[in-house]
Amino acid sequence: MAGDDRLSALGDDLLRRILYFVPTKEAASTSVLSRRWGSLWRSSGAVNLAVRIHNNEEKCIDYIDYHRDYSYTVERRRQAEEAFFSRRDAFVLAAKAALDAATHVTRLTFRLEADRDQSLIERFLTRCRDWKFNVDVIGDVISHPAARRLEEFRVTAGAVNAFPFQREVYTNVGSYRIHSLSSSETLRVLDLTKCNGLATPSAATFPRLATLRLRLCTMEPKDLQALLDAAPELTTVQLESVFFPAPQTPAGLPHQVGYFGVFSHSTPKVEAPAVVRLCCLAATVLELVLCALESQQSGGDRGTIEIDAPRLRSFRYKGIMRPFLLRSPAPDMAQVDLHFLHDTDELRDHALRNNDKDTTRVLFWQFVQNFTSAKALKLKVNNLKDIAVKGKARQIKLLSAFPNVDRLELEGMHDAASKTAAVAIANLLHCCPVVCDLWFKLSTVPSDTFKESTYGSEFLERKDRLDYDKSVNHFACHRSKAMISLEDGSMDKYDEVSDIPGLSGRSFTCLQNSLRRVALQFRLDKSSFGVRLIKFFAGNAMVLEEMCLDSGNRRLCEHMNLNIEKWIAPSNACFKRKSLTESSWEFSKIPRTTLDSTVDLANSTTGFTVLPLQRK
Repeated sequence: MAGDDRLSALGDDLLRRILYFVPTKEAASTSVLSRRWGSLWRSSGAVNLAVRIHNNEEKCIDYIDYHRDYSYTVERRRQAEEAFFSRRDAFVLAAKAALDAATHVTRLTFRLEADRDQSLIERFLTRCRDWKFNVDVIGDVISHPAARRLEEFRVTAGAVNAFPFQREVYTNVGSYRIHSLSSSETLRVLDLTKCNGLATPSAATFPRLATLRLRLCTMEPKDLQALLDAAPELTTVQLESVFFPAPQTPAGLPHQVGYFGVFSHSTPKVEAPAVVRLCCLAATVLELVLCALESQQSGGDRGTIEIDAPRLRSFRYKGIMRPFLLRSPAPDMAQVDLHFLHDTDELRDHALRNNDKDTTRVLFWQFVQNFTSAKALKLKVNNLKDIAVKGKARQIKLLSAFPNVDRLELEGMHDAASKTAAVAIANLLHCCPVVCDLWFKLSTVPSDTFKESTYGSEFLERKDRLDYDKSVNHFACHRSKAMISLEDGSMDKYDEVSDIPGLSGRSFTCLQNSLRRVALQFRLDKSSFGVRLIKFFAGNAMVLEEMCLDSGNRRLCEHMNLNIEKWIAPSNACFKRKSLTESSWEFSKIPRTTLDSTVDLANSTTGFTVLPLQRK
């Protein structure tokens, strides 16, 4: 029945767990339901503080905003300013009241949002009525006695509709600073967003801290290293869009607050550090995503990153190609995910193209050489030609063996008229002698191509629906026949495809002994590069068991026309070809009962599995 109170029927422990993730204001409001609910939120163990600063509150500080509206009278501005700070004071009092009321607190979170102007959050957290002084809202709250036994501390400060960063950040992105993070015997998770600096006292210790996540933060390397040194059990380090600045203000000359905001004494610019060195001796998971060094001025150095993490098992990097060094071997490395972005610095990119075209290639192979012990390697590059190494002398100098890699993924663009993509693939096959699972995602469009999400959305939706319906009908037609006909004229143009210069005719250890699964995502084009790869692997992979094809769109029917059985090498001793009545074309993720035109395109597959081989 609609009037049943099913929530109250749950046990106290389960209700506390639900309230553990609910904003404190909403959790406290449940106390009006009954006497039982009145104690539940206090004993949930969490205080989740949330505030949203609206556009109309921006008016209160127009006098320090670059977009000041001078139509306001001085008195109205003073009233608006007072209302803004009164709201901030009320937030702090409510936060302390919630901590006072809680019986114990293991989780403390801040969530601050602004409709448009990101600087509102900074002013809300640090500005004072008297512009000569600053306040520390976060510091005041975490210094509360009830917060001394925290296990999770999270701060999220960001604009509601902020556009996500797709490039490395090259400027200060923080909104607040944690001036002193005191020692904690219980803290396990520290998650900060939009933090503009973190000071850790030299004597501070965090013996149980296991997870550190910094997102859209500005952090001096020495401050970050101080935190890493204080956490001997820190196993997971996630740095996303972290900006590493150069020191700008010498000791003894602190930042000052003026009428138009925060400024520093005028001092000569200190040369930016070229290297960021981080030591994470206990880390098993490390992510460096869109992080940047201040040394990356226009046309300048990319900066170097050096990491010492001997226990590392999983590493993820997303950013431009730069000098990178893993200072200690990581013998237990299981998974490496490297996504190299196109360098958008026009001056530096121009210099690379004209003065040293080999720089990107050298940086790539020097970067991946740090992970020769990895078991799974995922690579995404802007263009495959940038990593192709020709000539035996150059290959001996740059290429390294990855003797443990059993899964290799490669994504990138290839030029239809170029032969270097095949060379890049040959390089990787040579370097991975025991790979079992091979996955390619190929495109003729640069990976950084971007269109608005609303671009032709209705037209593309209709087109995808028609393509998908055609593919489903095509599949059903094949499945309903006792034998798949080879006389379909649509197949003929793909039966005879040329070899691949730089790849065909070469012998690779993995093709003879280990490669059992190949997955290819590509769209049919005039170059037929994807089709030629299918022919190459079908004819040369002697222990191949499965091949997966993915159209990358909804036009799966084009890929169904490929008669892969014809390309299996007659000399393949380990396998025999299945009869055509036993061959199967399957959609890889959708049960046959759901193959109809009503399926949700957003959740539908774009690929299928081909099983043309049968072990003797």
